[in-house]
Amino acid sequence: MKLRTDQSLIAKWIKQNTRVLDLGCGDGTLLANLQKEQNVSGYGIEIDGDNIIKCLEVGVNVIQTDLDAGLSQFENNTFDYVIMTQTLQAIYYPEKLLIEMTRV
Repeated sequence: MKLRTDQSLIAKWIKQNTRVLDLGCGDGTLLANLQKEQNVSGYGIEIDGDNIIKCLEVGVNVIQTDLDAGLSQFENNTFDYVIMTQTLQAIYYPEKLLIEMTRV
């Protein structure tokens, strides 16, 4: 799996053995790479059914949900990193989601 340029830059910032939540994870490429190269654990959040299948095929734990519903299923400080690339523009309530990102 080849990372996009933005994903490569993000991957360099993520420390080994950390917990990562990838919001709007698409086909799971970034999280799969982080699992392999950085030994991270975590979840991807995705709404598209085809991408959910792709995530599962590459071994990414994925939850199908609408990010506008928030992240209430996660407790405070569950993750060391929360990633969101190419998703914010599709969110109806971006301020709410950004607050939730800092909480989890």
